[in-house]
Amino acid sequence: MTYFIRNLDHLGLVAGMCKEIGVAKLIDQAHPKQSKDKKISYGQLVEAMILNGLGFTGRTLHMYPEYFADKPVERLLGEGIKAEYINDDAL
Repeated sequence: MTYFIRNLDHLGLVAGMCKEIGVAKLIDQAHPKQSKDKKISYGQLVEAMILNGLGFTGRTLHMYPEYFADKPVERLLGEGIKAEYINDDAL
């Protein structure tokens, strides 16, 4: 059995608050036409930007996949979401 560690820090609290107030749902309702090329919604991308901004690192857009590489992305942003989906092309 292989074990690995994902770094959650305070981002779990931030993601929980985003879900509680429905940030992603509000954005997705305001902009219902989603890109067919993306595997992540606009609302989830905004939540990812909030997490990055409150992660005290301020990574540039092209470095988002590296920032989220050691984070439990599915737990923070939603089922089926992977770090490589959060890139500068999607954002």
